[in-house]
Amino acid sequence: MVQPNRIAVFGASGATGQAIGEAALRRGLEVRGLYRPGSEPREPAKGLEVVTGRLASTDDVRRTLTGTEAATCAFGPRIRRDGPAPAPFCAAATANVIAGMRTLEIERLVVQTGAMAAGDDANLGPSYRRMRARYRERFHDLAVDRDAQERVVQESGLDWLLVRPPRIVPGGPTGRLKVAESARIGLLAKARVGDLGELHCDELTRPRFHRQAVYVLG
Repeated sequence: MVQPNRIAVFGASGATGQAIGEAALRRGLEVRGLYRPGSEPREPAKGLEVVTGRLASTDDVRRTLTGTEAATCAFGPRIRRDGPAPAPFCAAATANVIAGMRTLEIERLVVQTGAMAAGDDANLGPSYRRMRARYRERFHDLAVDRDAQERVVQESGLDWLLVRPPRIVPGGPTGRLKVAESARIGLLAKARVGDLGELHCDELTRPRFHRQAVYVLG
């Protein structure tokens, strides 16, 4: 694997995307982030290149990837308690990123989905399994889309990693994140966003997991 000097971040305006960018910049990496119109930072940090565009645009994704050596996807639907469910988009957006990576011959891809995605129930405690079942019933289309997103990654032929955090909470990195293919996820399991940012950067620059799906918890 080529040691990356510049990474592409898709979902750069979200909490995890911002944490990834901050972690990468602390390490001296250059970051090119795709931001939806209106979400761009007013004063980008040194080393951060802002690309304004849409995940559905082949050209915008290609512009974000060009000149980078690894990419990460940290986007997802924003669910509001009092509003309708958002339209699914993760599988199509990830397929667009993968197509661009193949064209540009970029191999390393880290994609964050979540513990609500279809996975091995043996990793989930009984209470968490019941909560996941309720979520998947209520937000059926979003759950199906996340499952499809994981399949797109697994069938990409790239050097991929799927990251499945439970509840994501604010906070900087602690260095105590547990990462494993088999990690017991209970109802109160959580992961700090700062730790997720560090994990993404670790796996983009000196990866330990190849073509695997891992659960994480703090």
